[in-house]
Amino acid sequence: MAIQDKLAVVDTLTEDVLLRLFKRDLIVVRVPNFYHPEYCAALAERVVADIDDGAGAGIYASNIDSFWAARRDKERHRRYFEHGIVLQRHMREVSEPHASPIDLLRLTLEESWPGGANLMRNSGRKAPFGISRLWREGSEGLPHQDLIYRETSAVEEEPTKIRDQIGVNVYLTTSRVGGELETWDVVIEDAEYEKIADRFEGSYGYTRDMLPRESIVIQPQVGDLIMINTACVHAIRKIIDGERLTISGFVGSAGEDQPLLCWS
Repeated sequence: MAIQDKLAVVDTLTEDVLLRLFKRDLIVVRVPNFYHPEYCAALAERVVADIDDGAGAGIYASNIDSFWAARRDKERHRRYFEHGIVLQRHMREVSEPHASPIDLLRLTLEESWPGGANLMRNSGRKAPFGISRLWREGSEGLPHQDLIYRETSAVEEEPTKIRDQIGVNVYLTTSRVGGELETWDVVIEDAEYEKIADRFEGSYGYTRDMLPRESIVIQPQVGDLIMINTACVHAIRKIIDGERLTISGFVGSAGEDQPLLCWS
């Protein structure tokens, strides 16, 4: 199968589309106009007002730490889970009079997946889902994987059940030049990763000479929902002109009969 055949553009999410994405029959799924483009401009202005340049992963600014950024600091980890429900409610408020894009996504997942969809929990606390990610001019995301079981410990029960994971982004603004999403039909398996983990903490920053030349490259549009299988190596090309603002998160599966788990 050609790599371009692993990109699907669909009108709506279905169980079949999600299954194919989790199983890597598809690498990328794009839903154009998932969130009405006319709603995006007003929401983007409100979201940017909440951006904290000290939050996020360092390569982007956010309104809250990501799970990855908070995972090794006890205090940041505590704050991360304390803000779970607060974040959902705030996004709902700033989206008014329209639906929150992350509420819309979670409801769509709940309806589409046999086991439904829940927020991921830790010791009874619920994770944030739908953080803002502002990528400014000059920023980029180097080739990497996102696999939560590589980032967590055995005491965190729900994350360690997840073996299939997808990343989700709803685009409120897009850069004029650069900022494309790029992904490869390449998975660095656990045994291989163990040999190079000391060079690529959190599966981040793989060199392009490790990857094939052929990739899927997408220039997102305002209102798009784009979902990728994050076991596949992926990157964000350097932003040359403009900024890129998304509402972002992850969705993990522990089986079709189990609820999808959502976090950011």
